[in-house]
Amino acid sequence: MKFHQIFIITFLLSINLVAQENSGVLKYGQYSNKFVIDTTSMSDSYLKSILLDNFEKKRKALAADIDLYNLMFDKGKSVFSAINMMDSDSNDALEKSLAKGTYYINTIEKTIHHEGDFFGQNLIIYYDKPLYEWVVENKKKIINNYNCQKATTIVENTNGVKTKVTAWFTNDLNLNYGPKNYFGLPGLIIELHELDSVYYLKSLKFNNQKLDIPNKGKLVSFEEYEKMIKGAIKF
Repeated sequence: MKFHQIFIITFLLSINLVAQENSGVLKYGQYSNKFVIDTTSMSDSYLKSILLDNFEKKRKALAADIDLYNLMFDKGKSVFSAINMMDSDSNDALEKSLAKGTYYINTIEKTIHHEGDFFGQNLIIYYDKPLYEWVVENKKKIINNYNCQKATTIVENTNGVKTKVTAWFTNDLNLNYGPKNYFGLPGLIIELHELDSVYYLKSLKFNNQKLDIPNKGKLVSFEEYEKMIKGAIKF
């Protein structure tokens, strides 16, 4: 075989390898870490018991170390959603414990589309700007053989309640995705702590993926969604 033919074949193989490394599937699990609501000052014992009971049901439902979410990615875009479970009474508690809807992320344009059932309507909520800012800390540890670094952010919901979210990311991989709507760190999120839930990477497979933006609901901006929430609370 002539030199230029060997060069062309090697070049094409290298392009294909790079393309595959930009596309693939991540699988995440989830477990319930700890009860984060402070009930020490609660006077309503019935409400307190319900909260504790719901937490215990969630903890038990997430106890098995199994794949719960797919994160498909391709060239700076990703789709994160729960893996479909077979309908059964035993899976009811598990279904209620999982993150709801489908998150479509464009890390290049820094946009988010969240598709799901909101107020009985199938909506696609569109965010055209980041919802948070990461603070990268000088704290490191190894998780599943990946060198990870800590980052935190404060997320505020539509009711004005603020939550601290912690991520452990790695730049061992040239990927910057994460569970749900979390992304934008200089590496892949291996572990994410949000309220009483911990999302953790279970596996990574490089292959060719084709992603489609969610299109099964009514497209509304985040500002429009906020107005819907305020209207629902008001009436």
